Amino acid sequence: LEITVPDFHVKTLSCGIKVLFLKDDKMPLVAAHFIAPGGYVTDPEGKEGLVGLMNTCLRSGGAGKLAPEAFDAALENKATSMGASAEQENFSAEFKCLAGDLTEVLGLFADMLLRPQFDAMRLDTAKANSMDSLKRLEDTPDTLTRVLFYRTLMGHSPYGRWASPKSVGSITREDVVQFYQRNFGPQGSILALSGNFDEEKTSAQLESLFAGWKGQKTLAPTDDANPLGPTIYFFPKDVTQVFIRFGLLGIKRHDPRDIPLQVANYILGGSGFTSRMMQEIRSDRGLAYFVYSYSLPFNVRGPYQILGGTRPDSVKEYLTLMFQLMGDFAKGGPTNQELADAKQSMIEEFAYNFESPHSLASYKASLDFNGYPDDYLKNYRSKVKAVTQEQATQAAQSILSQKDWVMAVCGPPELEKVLSAFGNVHKVSSIFEPLDK
Repeated sequence: LEITVPDFHVKTLSCGIKVLFLKDDKMPLVAAHFIAPGGYVTDPEGKEGLVGLMNTCLRSGGAGKLAPEAFDAALENKATSMGASAEQENFSAEFKCLAGDLTEVLGLFADMLLRPQFDAMRLDTAKANSMDSLKRLEDTPDTLTRVLFYRTLMGHSPYGRWASPKSVGSITREDVVQFYQRNFGPQGSILALSGNFDEEKTSAQLESLFAGWKGQKTLAPTDDANPLGPTIYFFPKDVTQVFIRFGLLGIKRHDPRDIPLQVANYILGGSGFTSRMMQEIRSDRGLAYFVYSYSLPFNVRGPYQILGGTRPDSVKEYLTLMFQLMGDFAKGGPTNQELADAKQSMIEEFAYNFESPHSLASYKASLDFNGYPDDYLKNYRSKVKAVTQEQATQAAQSILSQKDWVMAVCGPPELEKVLSAFGNVHKVSSIFEPLDK
């Protein structure tokens, strides 16, 4: 498939925000995506959940001179969607509006980012909702194993912390305001605008709106995590489908193994029904409802995870085959045919990033924010095409041959004996309890 990488016009505002403009006059809408350093890893110890509350109330708590209800109404009157959120290593905010409403909506967006009110009643509601959601995490194997997985693989680092009802309950409005003032700002941030707009006029308005926004505290670098393994963390629960999350430390961003590992993972477990794990475990033997793997680089070594769901009576066979497939792939890597098919599929699927100006602008903003080179979009497919069998095998081997793994499992209590054949089992009664090797 032929793809054309459009030219992004770039301007840096006086406050430090790097703005990416992608103009398309055929679009009736304008979309904006803002990313700033921070994220869940900046949650203060003992106040985990603060970042989530801040982002919820950034949007819902009123802004500028408008109380929460008035701010909501101003957006509704313009049929505008606007929100704020966070990931592990960033804060983000976005909006989408009709092109004719951009001037007014940009003003509201700037108020949300620079002058949030953090209304006390809205904050109390957000706290109650967050605590309720956290209490329900143990209701389903999917969510409870996700918490256990990150807490154990990423250990006692900021990447392994997780909010609890207790930590969220301790957060005050003063905590939120002070955290926002110290940690939310323009330094290192990206704003992508896409759609139908007058670039010169919009650029001038952005400079006027954001001039004087002061830089936030610089984040201290974080060391790589130390997994709490090799250990199986088992949460006994009477369920008909057992959730199993197996994990190892993967790679950092910009690791030279990144694209070879993407190709290797696509073959092993990342490509759905065509992956080796899905073929062997589900299609050929019927041992799993689903099984897949993924690699997620961070600024530190991120997770490499294999996730599967199986029947309680198939756990032993499932795990035996999973470890066998991992070992075989680490030693021999992909076949030449698997490699050729995977590279062709990845090259074709990369075009999905170009389906709309809005999705492409958000993707480009993420790439720039995370320090990828300007020619990443242009050169990605050629780099995938150049991956050799040796490179893919070496990348897979470097990850899959590690011994310090963790496994988070939720299933019927009688599985504890089955699991013990595969390693040390640590039984967990609450996903919020202290964890160690």
